[in-house]
Amino acid sequence: MRPNIHDPERRAALRRLRRAQLAEARRIRQAVADMCLLTPARLRAPCHVAALAEARQVAMYLMRTRLTWPLPTRNGAFPATRIGRLLGGRDHSTVMHGVAVIAARLSSGREDDAALRHLVDAVAATLDAVDEGAATPRRQAA
Repeated sequence: MRPNIHDPERRAALRRLRRAQLAEARRIRQAVADMCLLTPARLRAPCHVAALAEARQVAMYLMRTRLTWPLPTRNGAFPATRIGRLLGGRDHSTVMHGVAVIAARLSSGREDDAALRHLVDAVAATLDAVDEGAATPRRQAA
């Protein structure tokens, strides 16, 4: 039997999950901006400077790989259309291209991409450290 998506409790739970994922996506955008010494507004700007484009693509990659979406999607990943909206109204195909570029560079093993690997690892470590720090007080309060 299919779950009833019109059930008010289920709809409220889905809304909470979507809000939490969007908040996490904004955290990723902020963490990437901080690591690259930018503002989130610069990541959203329609600028094609290489350093900004690379930072934006890293944010796209991290959002796509770290987040899930509570509604049915083909692979359960955070939708590219949402990522595009969070990064200045980019098209979903731009997001998919950015994710593919970063994934290819991370798996290439080239020495030129060591700085990119370091950036992605540093942002991921920052996000994980914040997650662990935020989770501890919640457990103690319960």
